[in-house]
Amino acid sequence: MLEGHRDRVKSMVYSPNGTQIASGSSDCTVRLWDVRTGRCIHTLKAHVGWIRSVAYSPQGDQLASASNDKTVKIWDVESGECCRALVGHTHFVSGVIYLPTGDYVASRSNDSTVRIWDVKTGYHHVLRGHSGPMTSLAFSPQGDQLASASTFIRNNLRIWDMTTGECRHDLRGHTDAIGVIFVMYSPNGSQLVSSDRRDVRLWDVDRGVCFHVLKGHTDSIQCVVYSPQGDLIASASDDKTVRVWDIATGVCQQTLVGHSDKVTSVMFSPKEKRVASSSEDRTVRLWDIVAGTSQHTSSGHNTGILGVKCSPRGDNVATCSLDRTVRIWNVETGVCRHVLRGHTNRVICVGYSPQGDYIASGSWDKTVRLWNIESGASTHTLEGHTDSINAVVYTHQGDQLASCSDDTTVRLWDVKSGECRHILTGHTKSAVDIVYIPNGNRLISGAVESTMRIWDVDTGTCNNTLTGHSRWVTRVAYVPQNDAIVSLDDLETMRFWDVGTGECRYAFRGQTAFAHSPIGGQVASGGNNGPVKVWDTESGDCLWIFIGHRGRVYDIVYSPRGDLVASASYDKSVRLWNVTSGQCQAVIQDFQDGFR
Repeated sequence: MLEGHRDRVKSMVYSPNGTQIASGSSDCTVRLWDVRTGRCIHTLKAHVGWIRSVAYSPQGDQLASASNDKTVKIWDVESGECCRALVGHTHFVSGVIYLPTGDYVASRSNDSTVRIWDVKTGYHHVLRGHSGPMTSLAFSPQGDQLASASTFIRNNLRIWDMTTGECRHDLRGHTDAIGVIFVMYSPNGSQLVSSDRRDVRLWDVDRGVCFHVLKGHTDSIQCVVYSPQGDLIASASDDKTVRVWDIATGVCQQTLVGHSDKVTSVMFSPKEKRVASSSEDRTVRLWDIVAGTSQHTSSGHNTGILGVKCSPRGDNVATCSLDRTVRIWNVETGVCRHVLRGHTNRVICVGYSPQGDYIASGSWDKTVRLWNIESGASTHTLEGHTDSINAVVYTHQGDQLASCSDDTTVRLWDVKSGECRHILTGHTKSAVDIVYIPNGNRLISGAVESTMRIWDVDTGTCNNTLTGHSRWVTRVAYVPQNDAIVSLDDLETMRFWDVGTGECRYAFRGQTAFAHSPIGGQVASGGNNGPVKVWDTESGDCLWIFIGHRGRVYDIVYSPRGDLVASASYDKSVRLWNVTSGQCQAVIQDFQDGFR
């Protein structure tokens, strides 16, 4: 529980890398929280009115806050200092979003205007034309357009040209007295979907005309999403139903009935034969949208999922969660095989043994647990670390396990006896990730002090220290085919290193997670806004860009044969991508909360 605000919390958002939460409150402050420890990093004081909205920049180095004091403020996340106060609105500012490039913000206000601000200079352009307070903003995928929605019947939905600042279209049709409450672009940016409390409207962006009005829900609409191909829409409502609509005809193809409470979200599988929905009845349902029947109902983890790992044989997936459990899922059926209970705090990480018959889990309770996959029983509890466990990894022989911790150390454990063989010391801050180098019996660790260390496993000594990152090293991996190290830092910079020389070969910005192919030659990475990219490790060229996730990608793994990549996202799904054809082969969506 994050405690500190003295009044109601009005807005909350994760940082792009998932390590922080920003919260805005009626106590006129913004607080930045460390997700791992729950500690308040900064209390940002400058506003003199309620905080209505907070938003991180795409790079995560800045935060924008919107307030009842009629201003937007830009903050430096690292120092907590206010960089700029954006003054111009004449009524309270209800929302703020960053342009995908991060150099501009758009703010909406009860003064019926939208303002586009240059975050460096404070120069802004005013978009006028709405008749009521603003309710929603959305940038097009290309960032060249902005859609804005407002209350009241007149002038409640507009599309703006981001180059000229001119209104391209005044979209008229919604007649709900409350106005338009939600607006969203289609995947290719050619269409716009908007909703009021009862109706959904589809718009042609180029012509500015409504080509369908989707009526049917009997209570407020909570969520509207496009299918990946953009030819279907699904809507979720407080009337406890999900409706699937054909965009070409505007006809409701199915009304999916089964939830016992408000439906809060809905999403498509890639082949459009299924949708998944979540509800306040605390269930997730998988629906066959051709038959209109519920295929599976799963309650899954009780709270947020922190990590996912695929077994070496590819037949099951392990997830770890805030709810203190590890769950083993059958990949073919999506059914949970085991719920592994024993940790007394949130489980941060999991790792399979090379044969796939055991799994190790690390927790905030300062312990590592070893589990038998077949029986689900705990075989050892490894105690010795004095702070939270951040990563666990087996040796390629499976006889030894390494763990790293916020206590700055790496420990090497004998899997059979459960005894600690070596304690590797040298890092000055939290050790956050580890990986074995099979040839030469070495281990690589990355730490918060921005360095990586290469250790001799037999002697427990450090052979080399790699420097170059400017912020926390959050992830490391070894690519044996290139004798290279891949690393990721807190500023979402991914680097390729030569193990022999310790030199950095390439650096790529905007990446949030990665994994290397077991057959070599490739590294897959995930981005903050959903794309998954596949890179050539020798040349540094981008081979594939996979589009499908609607949120930040938090974890990625390759299948044992190297032909598939699994990605886990905050959009509550795991997607399987074929790296040969470039197609999304499957989606697993039996989760109540997003991956973190």
